[in-house]
Amino acid sequence: MPKPFSYVVDHDDGFSPYPFRGFCTLARCKFGSPHRRNIVELAKFGDWIVGTGGAGPRSAGHGKLIYAMRVTEKLTLRKYLTDPRFKGRPDNYGADAHNTKRFALISRDFFYFGTRAPDLKNVPRPHVNHPLEKRGPGFKSDFTEPFIADFAAWLRSKFRRGVHGLPCGGRPSQAPQVVCHRAPPRAFACPVRNC
Repeated sequence: MPKPFSYVVDHDDGFSPYPFRGFCTLARCKFGSPHRRNIVELAKFGDWIVGTGGAGPRSAGHGKLIYAMRVTEKLTLRKYLTDPRFKGRPDNYGADAHNTKRFALISRDFFYFGTRAPDLKNVPRPHVNHPLEKRGPGFKSDFTEPFIADFAAWLRSKFRRGVHGLPCGGRPSQAPQVVCHRAPPRAFACPVRNC
């Protein structure tokens, strides 16, 4: 059964996650300690990662959905660093090239909003009895399978996949100048290749 992992994106700088160039990757953040595993270690193929806003100036604020990505691939960090598809991404550098105990989460099925983050109050909640938003450190993942289905259906009905806004902390150096705008599914041609 897929599950969602919800956490707070305190620093939305377009680095972790990095949603540009056709993939959304989470490779340099959300690691656990030796005593506590975290999202990157726990998430599996098909799981959803949901990043919500924090209170700081480089985030969207509480009650906002910064991004959601369905994990379509999970690689060891070592494989991620050597995979030619990810060469040149800012989260792909060689300090951990031999580490096989850390991972990178990869998605081609993602919705990144950044500065255009929608309100979480619009997410349907008939199958969840507590907020999607996790406040403070850590993450939450105690959601039902019907809720996951409702959440994914809501995203797909309201937004097309890809990038809808720039990171709250400003445009990273390797991001495209133009981002796609909100539009009904299948009725929009994105002006940015591989956004």
